[in-house]
Amino acid sequence: MPLKPIITTLAFGMMANVAYAKPMIIDGEDKGTLDFMVKAITVLDGKNNNFDPNYGTAELLKMKYTSVRWNGINLVAGFYMDGDLLGNNLDNPSAQDRLARGLYTSNDQGANGLMGELKLTGQHGDFGWFVGRTLFNSPLTTSADSTMPSFHSGYGIDYKVNDSLRVSATQINRIALGARTATEWSLIGEGTGTAGTAINPTATQAEFISIADATIVNNTRKTNGISIVNLEVKPTQASQISLWNYYADDISNNFYINGEQKFKLANQDSVKLQAQLLNQQEIGAALGGQRDFNLLGAQATYIKPTWSAYLAANHSSGDSAMLNAWGGDPAYTSSTFSRNAYRENVTAYKLGGQYKITPNWILAASYADYGQSDTTVGSLSADTDATEFDMSLTWKYSKALTFKVFHASRTSEYDTDSTDRTQAHSRLVVVWKY
Repeated sequence: MPLKPIITTLAFGMMANVAYAKPMIIDGEDKGTLDFMVKAITVLDGKNNNFDPNYGTAELLKMKYTSVRWNGINLVAGFYMDGDLLGNNLDNPSAQDRLARGLYTSNDQGANGLMGELKLTGQHGDFGWFVGRTLFNSPLTTSADSTMPSFHSGYGIDYKVNDSLRVSATQINRIALGARTATEWSLIGEGTGTAGTAINPTATQAEFISIADATIVNNTRKTNGISIVNLEVKPTQASQISLWNYYADDISNNFYINGEQKFKLANQDSVKLQAQLLNQQEIGAALGGQRDFNLLGAQATYIKPTWSAYLAANHSSGDSAMLNAWGGDPAYTSSTFSRNAYRENVTAYKLGGQYKITPNWILAASYADYGQSDTTVGSLSADTDATEFDMSLTWKYSKALTFKVFHASRTSEYDTDSTDRTQAHSRLVVVWKY
């Protein structure tokens, strides 16, 4: 196992521990805040089967400025750079080696930068708004990232009606595909277009493209992007309901609802119950093909002060898989490298939990089984269930610095005697943020 990438990753972590991000005070006046983040990831091990990525080291640098508010308005500008910034990758990989391409937004793994956030935001009492480039956090536009995340360009408004109801409306016209979209397309989605990315993104990452171009392979049509409406309802302090509708012009309409209820027990224990429903149907010109997809889910979590455990299930139905193109991953049963619940006719189960060894050391593990789907990829059809076992150990060295090592063992429903599509994958991650 090469030691240089590991040593470099740890060194980044130690340097990050002495970095600073703080309010800008000039001549006694508040001029806003500067936010710096350093993140380093290195692959520790993987199978030599040309499917499981077994090498790759990357870093992310984030520099973000938020101005003070003037008449309720402020400016946010965030610059992000990723890549193998220190040149740690293998110079001569073998035929069986596979690069962890999802760590980079550049095909040569070199430094690649993007002004991913550049927006004006306003807050006027209970009314808020934004316009520009942003990280739009929602069930169908957000999933786990590696280095550079995906960004969205558009505008939106939100209004707090009362303590129990908040409503918002957003228009997203363009998206910049982040580093892990390469993993969502190939390794997680296996070319199905169901895991958060629906096109091969490697030629267009870290640049803003239209929603249609990000959704349709070899697109030649123009659309009006995605119109999004959201309602957040809190019937009680212990319950919450989130409703989302995504109208992707000439592509699909996507409705999502998630509800949760928490019950307090003795000795600071509690139980949280969750349920979800997702529906996708084609609309207009149906540029993404005919869509008839439903996803149901339920999860129960038992929570104690030092540990928690959960059991989750998803079931998909309808005449198609989901066209999952904008980074979404709300399914309860998703794992590090598996999101099979968005494929056609899947029943999935997941069991997991975490234990606080100390307040700063956290051990987590999960196991998921994904029933054989009806989704085909070219001439490939599913032949068996897929599974994934994940385990991670996190060390919160300080409020600013975190180390994490994780391992994932995964099988694929497209695994054959001639093509080994299994993983035994380990990584080290170091994150500093202020």
